[in-house]
Formats: sequence, structure tokens, C-alpha cells
Amino acid sequence: MSDFARSVMALLPSEKEIQVFPHARVDGDCVGTAAALVTALRKLGYHAKVMLECEIPGRLSFMNIPEEILTIVTEEKEEEIRARQGLAFAVDCSEGKRMGAAESLFDQAEKKVVVDHHVSSSPEAELAYVDGTKASCAELMYMLLREWEESSGSTLIDRQIADYLMVGIQSDSGKFAYENTKPDTFRIAADLMEHGANVTDNAYHLFDETCEGKVRLHGMAFANMELHADGRIAITKITSRMMEETGAPEGAADGIVNVLRDIDTVLAAFVIRENEGGELRVNLRSKEGFDAAEFAQNMGGGGHHRAAGFSGKNIDIDAFADTVIREAIAYLERT
Repeated sequence: MSDFARSVMALLPSEKEIQVFPHARVDGDCVGTAAALVTALRKLGYHAKVMLECEIPGRLSFMNIPEEILTIVTEEKEEEIRARQGLAFAVDCSEGKRMGAAESLFDQAEKKVVVDHHVSSSPEAELAYVDGTKASCAELMYMLLREWEESSGSTLIDRQIADYLMVGIQSDSGKFAYENTKPDTFRIAADLMEHGANVTDNAYHLFDETCEGKVRLHGMAFANMELHADGRIAITKITSRMMEETGAPEGAADGIVNVLRDIDTVLAAFVIRENEGGELRVNLRSKEGFDAAEFAQNMGGGGHHRAAGFSGKNIDIDAFADTVIREAIAYLERT
């Protein structure tokens, strides 16, 4: 990391804007990592902003990220944003196709840096640091900021940055319960707590806080669940109509796939979500015996060995579910 940190520092533009790109449909890890990086860069005197395809969803509003460090990318504003760009910095992803409306802004950037922890990552950038052994991208950002503190003599990690990074770690480690959680995860978390990160509040907002619409949506999803391959595959579908009928907010489907995975016989759990515009998004969680990252890559997506995702377009949700089931059964038979 030391050589990478020095190389990135040498690449930072003094005049133009450093634009930090998380993936589309932001989660706690990508937006926490991005906010921490931008806040640190601003403390060092650089111009930096987080590039988003849409507003931060309500479920992450507890992070209280200042609006002045955020830019919502729209077609109308794209040229203006591009004119300010001095460096494109991707976090928790490595390709423009995962950035939604910000895709071309990243892909056409003259200089790119990538920090990612996805095993399926294949960055095309001047500088890239990818470590699939880390539970979260936030851990890699912590390491980068520590290197910059040492080289610059500046104190970067304060309570705010510590909280941003802690949200990222808690989010992607499943409250430190997923098998990607390593001893270093706890060591970093302990240091962030000493800097004021609020583990208790973060955990409540990330995993426990709910509303009536979310509870009703989960009930419908569980009632519609199907089991296949002698109970080794679990799948459920969430349609736009279900979201409307229950009044569930955006992001309310989070957590459903984890419950399906926790069924004792299940090796792989799938939740297919119908988004506006007809795109279908699949969340996949697995246990030993089913490599989620490999399966998702075969379906045009990617992720981690136990948590991954992919999408489908121009296909009916029921037909897509049949395809997913068929491919999952075939994968089990091959492995």
C-alpha cells in the first residue's frame, strides 16, 4: 500500500477537481468510503467531490454527508462536470458500467485510480489497488489515509471520517459476522472507535431500523419464496407492484436475501428485484459449496465469493427467474 499511496499522491491534481465515483445503487461501503476520501482530500487542500447517479437513499441519510461534497450527475450537467475533472477515482468498483449515469464521466477520464475489494474486479486505470481478502473497501481506504497521514504529517482521520469508514466496514462485513471478517477488520474498527465512530447507532440504522412498508414487503417476499434442488436453492421475486402495494421505500428489500440464505438446507439464495425502467437486479448470497462471485460473473455480474449480484434487461421477471434457477441448478451439478 505504501508505494500505491505515494503514487496516488503524486497523481493528484492541484487545480482541477478530484471526482470520486462509487457504484450505482449505493450502499454503506461505497458511499462511506467515497465520503471519507473526499473529506480527507479537502483537508489536504484539494478540490474533491463524490459523483452520484442519484440522491443518497433515505436508509443512509443517518450518515449526514454534507451536500457540498456531493454532485448528482445528470445528462444536462455532464459537460460542466467533465470540464472540472482532473482525476477520476473509483471506490468499491472498477468499471464505469457499474456507475449508472456517471459511466461515461469515468470511462472517458484521462486519469483514473481504482481502490476495490471485489474479487471480480478488472480495473483499467493508471493506478489500481484491489484486495479481495478485505471485508470492505473502507478498510483499504483506512490504510490509504493512514499512509497519507504519515507522509504528509497531517491528521486526516477524525470522528467524521472514522464514522464514514465504520459504516462501510459494518455494512459489508454484516456487523462483523460474515466470513470475510478478518482480525485486521477488528483492529481497524477498534482504531476507528477510538476516533469516535459510533458502532451502535450505525448498526441500528444499517440493520435494525424498519418501517411498516418494509415489514409488509418482507412478508410478501417470504410468502412467495421457492425452494429448488432439494432445498439448496432459494429464490423470491420483488415486483414494482409489490413495492407500490406495501408502500415500501427504496432499499426496503435489503436483508431479504440473507434470511433466505440462512435456511438450513440452502446453499444459494437469490432475490430478483424489478426496478423502474424494467431492469431486473439480482442479489445473491451463498454458503460454502456455491461460489457467488463465479456464478455472478457467468451471468454478467460480479462480487464476492459469498455475496454477489447481476442484472437482466428486456426480459419478463418470471422468465428471468426460471433462467436463474436453471443456471443455478446446473452450477450445483458441475461443482
